[in-house]
Amino acid sequence: MKLILAVDKNWAIGRDNKMLYNLKKDLNHFKETTTGGLVIMGRKTFDSIGFALPKRENIILTRDESLKRKGALVFNNVSDVINYVNKSPKEAFVIGGAEICELLLDHIDEAIITKINADRQADTFLHNFDKDNNFKPVEESEPIDDNGIKIKFVRYKRKENK
Repeated sequence: MKLILAVDKNWAIGRDNKMLYNLKKDLNHFKETTTGGLVIMGRKTFDSIGFALPKRENIILTRDESLKRKGALVFNNVSDVINYVNKSPKEAFVIGGAEICELLLDHIDEAIITKINADRQADTFLHNFDKDNNFKPVEESEPIDDNGIKIKFVRYKRKENK
């Protein structure tokens, strides 16, 4: 399972249930990477997007057993999500929020992070893969200008157990 998110210099991802940045090149990278796959998110992330992402199988992980959202499968526990993902031939991407990322962190083998060279006031932060000894950066793009902000795409892989 992979994780894909954009973070700023402080590994911040959001404020007031909204993304901190809306950058075209980052969003295109997200779309190209996740199209055709499974996207796994929490209820707040789904509601902040406002609709099921097209050309992807949308999965919501929530404690709310009565939740229903058009265009999305709803699961109430991690093990059911993992079982579903393991049976699917599609690539699975965790797309947020922070709580869902933490819940699924042990199942993540790759993190695709857009690093945004900026910082804004935030109340939601992602796990810092730079400080996690279980992951190592394996690929990093050159800095790209995205609407006046420098970004780069960094791919982290879980280290093999020896």
